[in-house]
Amino acid sequence: MNTFLQVLTRSGIGWSAGAAGFFTYLLAFDLGFFITVPAAVGTSLLAFYTTKQIQKQMWLKKNGITRREYLFITRNLKEAKIKINRLQRQQLKVRSLGAFRQILELNRLSKRIYQLAKREPRRFFKAESFFYYHLDSVVEITEKYTFLASQPGKDKEAFRSLQQTKTTLDELSLSLEQDLRKVLADDMDTLHFELDFAKKRLEEQKTIK
Repeated sequence: MNTFLQVLTRSGIGWSAGAAGFFTYLLAFDLGFFITVPAAVGTSLLAFYTTKQIQKQMWLKKNGITRREYLFITRNLKEAKIKINRLQRQQLKVRSLGAFRQILELNRLSKRIYQLAKREPRRFFKAESFFYYHLDSVVEITEKYTFLASQPGKDKEAFRSLQQTKTTLDELSLSLEQDLRKVLADDMDTLHFELDFAKKRLEEQKTIK
């Protein structure tokens, strides 16, 4: 939400308001230099934070969410970021190329869903199954898998557990793919609509010719 352009805009407004306030207080109201300076600084800060609140309200309206929903989503995104970092660390703990690729794919899907929800918070509600269930399962089972794989002298039972865990991770990878499709569902519907519209226009043009 706090993009560089937004920060630059409110900083510019704050400095401009402070400068204008400085000359107004000093020349028009003749408050004296030692009163004018803190008054101008206060004006600058007031303009800065007022602009920030206006930008925040405009951003929330654009994304179709309330402030309460935004705070709720932000809290869940912070928790998800910690879990994704845990998942990412597991890539360094595996020795098998196959396991590395599997965990890499889980990381890729998880990051993609997270980034989409962070950029457009309203998408969060379409990925609730990911944030509430699948991500937790992926992290916990991946950590269990890398722990078992790192143990020396594995017996048949250990190998069986590893294979079962790997199979479960494959199933969870499919679940993450479904979560991602849910998040992108509106985009796909829009794309199909635009393609159908473009196809119809092309057919009409051919008919006219």
